[in-house]
Amino acid sequence: MEKKTTFLEKKAGCWYVSVIALACAVISLAVYVLRGGNYLSPVDSTAVTLMVVGIAVNALILLKDFKIGAFIPFVMYMCAFGVLLNSEMLFISNVAFGVDGNFLDLGFFAFVGANVLSIIFSAIAATGKMTK
Repeated sequence: MEKKTTFLEKKAGCWYVSVIALACAVISLAVYVLRGGNYLSPVDSTAVTLMVVGIAVNALILLKDFKIGAFIPFVMYMCAFGVLLNSEMLFISNVAFGVDGNFLDLGFFAFVGANVLSIIFSAIAATGKMTK
């Protein structure tokens, strides 16, 4: 128990923000994969790979603070967001024009919202100090 308290005592505020970014990214990835896809927007393996790499690097940064690496999760989450919107564009346009009765479900808003939050929190975490 003493080792855990000394580990957390050395951490600055941006470390906790990075934890929140990691949690949002995991939620976004889980909802995106569990939501699945359809013929309009299948699950994109590129987006999943980008999110997994971003999550892995984010977790490594939480364990071992290397400042230059703090921007990698931000870049990965941003790229994944672009790929996700690109892969979902046919679905979104289908919903907008009401072609076949599709609608934006709660899962869509959950993974997009969580991804946006992971981008914001990882950007904040990358600009500050992780350790005191």
